[in-house]
Amino acid sequence: MTTFEERDGGFRVVVERHFPHPIEKVWRAVTEPVHLSQWFPAPVELELTPGGAMRFPGFDGAEAVGVVDTVQAPGLLVFTWGSDQFTFTLTAEGDGTQFTLAHVFDDRAGAASFATGWETCIGGLAALIAGTEMPTAEPGFARHEELVSRFGLDRPDVTEDECGWTLRYERQLVCPAQVAWNAWFGTDLVTLQQRRAPAVGEPMTPAQAPEVVLGYVTHAEEPHRLALDLAPDVPGDHLTLEFGEGTGHGARVALTVTGADSGQRSPAEGEWGAGAIGGLAEAGLAWASGDGSV
Repeated sequence: MTTFEERDGGFRVVVERHFPHPIEKVWRAVTEPVHLSQWFPAPVELELTPGGAMRFPGFDGAEAVGVVDTVQAPGLLVFTWGSDQFTFTLTAEGDGTQFTLAHVFDDRAGAASFATGWETCIGGLAALIAGTEMPTAEPGFARHEELVSRFGLDRPDVTEDECGWTLRYERQLVCPAQVAWNAWFGTDLVTLQQRRAPAVGEPMTPAQAPEVVLGYVTHAEEPHRLALDLAPDVPGDHLTLEFGEGTGHGARVALTVTGADSGQRSPAEGEWGAGAIGGLAEAGLAWASGDGSV
């Protein structure tokens, strides 16, 4: 079972698995470096004692170190890795062991990516404990998109004040920024060529309905940032689309729409949420799946 929740101002992903093996065997697999190196995202060096240092040689920079917070063999290990906290909980159940991995972090938009990665890792842990061949690590693009929806990560942050409302979508994609940028502008229906961003001051139109003006470009920096003043019959007043660094799955997209008319907020969620951001996610998944749709 895999779950996601907001907790104490941060966010937590929990992945649970039952292993038909004694708790002592599972404990060794999740605490000894020689075993961790076979299923964990990086090799691990650790002093298995409270306050003990941890290193993750496969990662660079300050994020490649951690500290052991709690050790209660063979049932509990708590440690930090960079700014994130991890808890391994083991409980003997009959002839087997219930294993729970909890990951606490502050990057909400990365939750589905983290969960997908941990599910893959625990698949490797299961093979290690069973002594079977390690499975091929799959990127899990479709699973990522499934978890984005299940975790509610495709919903906007909504704020309102005396000036109006703001919708902000921040979402992890499974494709690079350039692929998503191209998908945003689409293919010309006549020439079948990739459409480019209009210049500042020119109208922005959708590929499927080039006679419709969505707005006028105020900033265009391929493939990182696009800003529009929206047309009068389009919900919202201003839109900003940004692509940046994400998790290992691909780029991170942030779309912000502001408006002064409260009656346009709900239509804007449909237009820019399920419509625009949902379309980018579908295009990214099609690209990652290699079906040539983008």
